Amino acid sequence: SSRFGSSCTVCVRVGILGKATQDWLRIELVSTMISLDDNKKIGIGLCGIGIAFTTLGVFLFFERTFLALGNVAFLFGLALLLGPWKAFRFFFRKEKWRGSSAYFLGIGLIIFGWSMCGFFIEMYGVWKLFAAFLPNVLSSLKMWVPGASIVLNTWPLSSLCNMINDQRRLPV
Repeated sequence: SSRFGSSCTVCVRVGILGKATQDWLRIELVSTMISLDDNKKIGIGLCGIGIAFTTLGVFLFFERTFLALGNVAFLFGLALLLGPWKAFRFFFRKEKWRGSSAYFLGIGLIIFGWSMCGFFIEMYGVWKLFAAFLPNVLSSLKMWVPGASIVLNTWPLSSLCNMINDQRRLPV
């Protein structure tokens, strides 16, 4: 009876899935949590600190110190999370040159005092670099964070989520 109750709570959180799919999701989650070494944990933390400092810099009317600290922490976190060589290859691939150049130009403008212009150019670069990951991030948030699906299905955020999910089309 207790196993049936826990299975139903997982069924409500995940949606209507078969038992084999639920077991597979549990195994994948556990294997993902186990495979994080210390560098990846520190990288995730630094990426979070970078996002927090960048958000704080925007809330403080584009304070360039917080924006610069956020950028440095995010870049170091990405290098620790992916590894230095994979992070380098991610930014300098041929098809990502627009996003990478906009991102690094934005960081340069922030450092040299043009924080508002630099931030918007940097956000364009972030969009071009990470837009392919956003549909997966949104679906993971909706699936695993309690209440996230309710918040993301409200009016202003639902139209943004629909726009992001429409970009997941495969080339013909």
